Amino acid sequence: MLTLFIDVVNSDFFKAEFDYPIRVVVTENFSTHRAFVSQQFGVTNPTMGVFLYKQNLFARYEDSGLGTFAHEIMHPLVERNLRDRPPWAIEGIPSFFEKFYGYWRDGELVVNWGFQNPWRIKELGANLARLDLPTILAATAGGEKESEQRLVSIFLWERGKFKRFLDFVKAREKNGYDSYFEAAMEMPMGRVIPLWQNYLNRIAARRSEILRLPLSALLPDEEAFHKFTASYGISVSGE
Repeated sequence: MLTLFIDVVNSDFFKAEFDYPIRVVVTENFSTHRAFVSQQFGVTNPTMGVFLYKQNLFARYEDSGLGTFAHEIMHPLVERNLRDRPPWAIEGIPSFFEKFYGYWRDGELVVNWGFQNPWRIKELGANLARLDLPTILAATAGGEKESEQRLVSIFLWERGKFKRFLDFVKAREKNGYDSYFEAAMEMPMGRVIPLWQNYLNRIAARRSEILRLPLSALLPDEEAFHKFTASYGISVSGE
């Protein structure tokens, strides 16, 4: 699963060079996960999944979900391959990958991206439609406003600019703009703001629909995938 997921990243987003193999430890539940990472590695207040850089080890528990797996495994790949990413993207990029739906086809993964994450939208609450884009992009730390930062990545994805953003970060090229974000959007911040506000308004209008989205999932085949998406009313590419 790990190797195939990284193959998708290589194919669709950026070449994910890293010191392989990455070790993965899956414990029975959160209690054993917490005890393991705190006692063995001194991690205090661990999240559902954590990547330990020095040990090249990813630790999670069985029910932490595919989203946790995808988010956390992206951290070392981003750290190694997108070193010049701005502070907001430290979490903004990995969190993009935490929500997806896909299926297996001939031993490979077919993945659909770009979905809002229900618990993050719920976390943002009534403040969602008032989020200030320049403030999010000016963040000096990665984790405090993670749900807001994820919105930026999904915004870029919906505009068809997310991979372009990653390409600019990897190449350390801003194409004459003040930021990688503006370079990806091909316009200065002043012109982006109305687009951003429309985006937030659309999310707010779809809030109840978004909150009904199921957890990230990989189905055994294409037929099962289409039955799954149809049952939840999920719109995917090509439909």
